[in-house]
Amino acid sequence: EGNTLEEVVTQEWYRQFVSVEQSLLFQLVQAANYMEIQPLLDLACLQVSTILMGKSAEEIRVILNIPKMTAEEEAKARREHRWVFED
Repeated sequence: EGNTLEEVVTQEWYRQFVSVEQSLLFQLVQAANYMEIQPLLDLACLQVSTILMGKSAEEIRVILNIPKMTAEEEAKARREHRWVFED
């Protein structure tokens, strides 16, 4: 249990394998998912989670390339998922 990749993954080779540019890391997640390689998917997703940890919702939106919501979508989301928008 830990908050960093180094605390969770003790083997240096595995840590280095997923310490790549974000675009390559996301491709690795997609490939591991498509080929159903669960250990690789777990490792790559762990690296993604360490990148996202401590980021604001806006920073996460940018990192994951999620488009901004329209005013109508945001109003609906605020009604249906109030907890997400609490400060």
